[in-house]
Amino acid sequence: MRACACLLLCLLIGHRAVQAAENRSPERPKRFIYNCDGNNLFIYAEPPMRIEDVYPDIDRAAAAGVTTFSISPNNGMVMSFPGRITRMLGDDADPDVQKQIEQQGRSRPGTLARAALNYRGFVEQGRDAVDIVVERARQKGMEVFLSFRLNEVHGVDHPNRFPSSLIISRFWKDHPEYHIGRPGDPLPQLYRDILGPRTSPVVGSWLPGGLDFAHDAVRQRRLAQIEECLERFDVDGVELDFQRFPMFFRPGQEQQNLDRMTDFVRRLRERTREFGRRRGRRILLSARIMARPEQNRAVGLDVFRWANEGLVDFLIVSHYLRNDFPLPVREYRRLLPESLPLYASIEVEPKAETYRTLARQLYDDGVDGLMMFNYFTRRESGNDPDFDLLRELSSPQTLQADPDTGR
Repeated sequence: MRACACLLLCLLIGHRAVQAAENRSPERPKRFIYNCDGNNLFIYAEPPMRIEDVYPDIDRAAAAGVTTFSISPNNGMVMSFPGRITRMLGDDADPDVQKQIEQQGRSRPGTLARAALNYRGFVEQGRDAVDIVVERARQKGMEVFLSFRLNEVHGVDHPNRFPSSLIISRFWKDHPEYHIGRPGDPLPQLYRDILGPRTSPVVGSWLPGGLDFAHDAVRQRRLAQIEECLERFDVDGVELDFQRFPMFFRPGQEQQNLDRMTDFVRRLRERTREFGRRRGRRILLSARIMARPEQNRAVGLDVFRWANEGLVDFLIVSHYLRNDFPLPVREYRRLLPESLPLYASIEVEPKAETYRTLARQLYDDGVDGLMMFNYFTRRESGNDPDFDLLRELSSPQTLQADPDTGR
């Protein structure tokens, strides 16, 4: 009898151990993400760029420990490649605009006009800018995402003035009935809080000029644009950048549109699965979201529902351009499924030690990795990005200890 009881006990313990192993969430993948906008690699080199001129920053990012290279295919409302649905930057029939592009693009580095000339040069070589970046990043062993800015509003206050006119889509111009409001409309406190106290008031004035995702035509256009990108580029996933810029509905109508935006994400999830089946590997879907959990639903994004329904593979918590307070990683972690990876974005900072302090805090709070957003913008002040610092930030193990605490 005693032997039988011991046998039953062992079987019970073994069964519970198997159950525990089955219920235990797999280790969440670590990522170090480098977010690259649609033009910074193309606005400095004198046109026409050579393909190999695009490589240095991509190669340096890979050498610095970047696991995931995220490239924006849209440049403002238009694209960095000649699409069927949306025109490429600089693809304008107006001869006066073409003359301005030629003059400014050849004489002034750091301009949209120079990017337009370089994009055109690649097309004449039978390539396009995004394809070159995607191919090189994959060659360097990095995971590659397309970071699609859902509601770009750069320049909506002067849509017909050069160079803002270069990045405004014909769809936006032709359909004022789809606009949220007008640039300069009063901005509710919710959106002022998301932008933060250090963001230029100009940005706040742009937000109401975005497209209203309550309209089927707006959501369908975005789906079609992203689908074209998936058809064209051999990427590992799509990042929906909701934080750049964070307004999608008329103020006061956000809650009644939660299901519409969830349906948009669900339909895109179905498309990524279909493309994954075609290519024989998963195509991931992620979202860059608001800094505070409650802000997401407030602007019309039901991100915790997306997570619980398996509509996204990971989330990236982000400020709007400024690191105004510690991101509440622990709060997010409590609200999300245990298995869902959670990453945090660090915005541009002038001092290396500030980057280190932010990274330590985020790693200590249990984030699964970091995104470096707009890291390349040091070039705007004549300095190269610090790729040695980038390598240091790539993991908790490579991050230097705090000299004050030793941690």
